[in-house]
Amino acid sequence: MYKTGVYFGRFCPPHRGHLYQIMMASTRCEKLVVVISDNKHQTEAICREAGLPTITYQLRKQWMGQQLQDMSHIQVRVLDETDIPVYPAGWEKWSQRMREVVPEGIDAFFVGDREMDQPLQEYFPESAIELFDPARSRYPISATEIRHDILNNWHYILGPARPFFAKKVLIAGTESTGKTTLTKCLAKLYNTSWSEEVGRYYAEKYLGGDETIYTDEDFGRMAHLQAEQDYHAMRTANKVCFFDTDAVVTDYYSELYMKHRNKLVEAYINPDKYDVLLFLTPDVKWVDDGQRLNGSQDRREMLNSRLLDMYREFGFEDKIIMVGGDYNQRLTRAIQIVDDLLDLDQK
Repeated sequence: MYKTGVYFGRFCPPHRGHLYQIMMASTRCEKLVVVISDNKHQTEAICREAGLPTITYQLRKQWMGQQLQDMSHIQVRVLDETDIPVYPAGWEKWSQRMREVVPEGIDAFFVGDREMDQPLQEYFPESAIELFDPARSRYPISATEIRHDILNNWHYILGPARPFFAKKVLIAGTESTGKTTLTKCLAKLYNTSWSEEVGRYYAEKYLGGDETIYTDEDFGRMAHLQAEQDYHAMRTANKVCFFDTDAVVTDYYSELYMKHRNKLVEAYINPDKYDVLLFLTPDVKWVDDGQRLNGSQDRREMLNSRLLDMYREFGFEDKIIMVGGDYNQRLTRAIQIVDDLLDLDQK
């Protein structure tokens, strides 16, 4: 049993192969230090090549920390390689940096690549080298393969990292356009999670059902609760997550009820959070559910234009897809859009 062991890698993204090797290594030492190596410029380049946002070391440390949080003898640390020359020229400086990151001394390195043997033996002659499953026989996958085909390798990605890679579909529109029903239908069809509209139950839950006593603070709280609910929905998403409205809609209702927009709410508006916005048009029958305000078609068209303008104002223009027709047509069109987003061939 070693006192201190090290398992290092880029973990971009972390996958089950990494986790298998970490678990195996953790049985061979009293303390295992998982070291996330990061070269900012290389990370940006490999993510850009794969068409992904940059997977920062902060994200990777958060993911690994969540995955290993109940393993008290495993610690996660970061080694910044940004100023270190590319291998093999950088081995000497890298070894110095590794000793700084793990100052308690390294009794053993646990690796999954035979190419690491020689340089580690040269720069860490006092440390043992343990090799685990270099052929990747149990989990035949690499982070590079995952980056270039996220959805088909979904089952390899560690749970805490999945929200980053899941496709996010926002469904919005004015009253009585079928948002809630469509959101639930899609989530159930794709066997995934969804986030409901907080505003639908806020007054009943927090204001005794009296919508005449809203305050600006209520709308700010509504936006916060929506963001928290969205976060929890994403944590259980299966490749795609659906959102029934967002902070733009909350700001829109602030304008309707309070006669002005709300800066607290607008702080939560982020078009980059979503891959696509399905904007439902008001061409289905208006249904009074006891909470709705605006039933005339002229009024519905006017409010529809206002909400659409707000989405454009906040930078959603290139994500908006208009969805209309009867309920069957809406669902059919939405399925086509999501299939395209997930690159599914249903023929």
